[in-house]
Amino acid sequence: MANTSNADLFISVHANSVKDRRVRGIETYYLNLTTDSWAMTVASRENAASVHSVHELQDLVSKIAFKARVDESREFAAKIQEALYSGLASDVKGLRNRGVRKAPLIVLVGAKMPSILAEIGFLSNPTDEKLFKKRKFRKKVAQYIYNGIAAYAETLNPINVAQKNDVTP
Repeated sequence: MANTSNADLFISVHANSVKDRRVRGIETYYLNLTTDSWAMTVASRENAASVHSVHELQDLVSKIAFKARVDESREFAAKIQEALYSGLASDVKGLRNRGVRKAPLIVLVGAKMPSILAEIGFLSNPTDEKLFKKRKFRKKVAQYIYNGIAAYAETLNPINVAQKNDVTP
């Protein structure tokens, strides 16, 4: 859909869930191969709806990832991660910066533009679950994602990016 619409960027926003209800934090992914066991676990859960297993995707991802916009996606992920974590950390006690990670995520395969998956918290964590139910928190997350997009756009060229007051949530 993003390719058909000639989108400049692709962001898939998710709320994670794990068995350990104490786990919290913000993490952002871009498409690439990895040996990181946590990233592979997240990829397995995210890719569960696909008819292909993560291991079957290794060949496909290796062909696509290195031809796609890996560097741009990594930089985009870093800007989004920085904006989300720095924005939310002052309001959310105990929030953890889980960093930028690479993983073979099906939702990112085939995107012709910089593409990322942002895990904005953990529904399995009772504190995060309560936050997700608050409209004010969700609006903050959206604003920080916008701030990350604006920061990334500023690294590309001197285009005029809408000011936060110009954006209607």
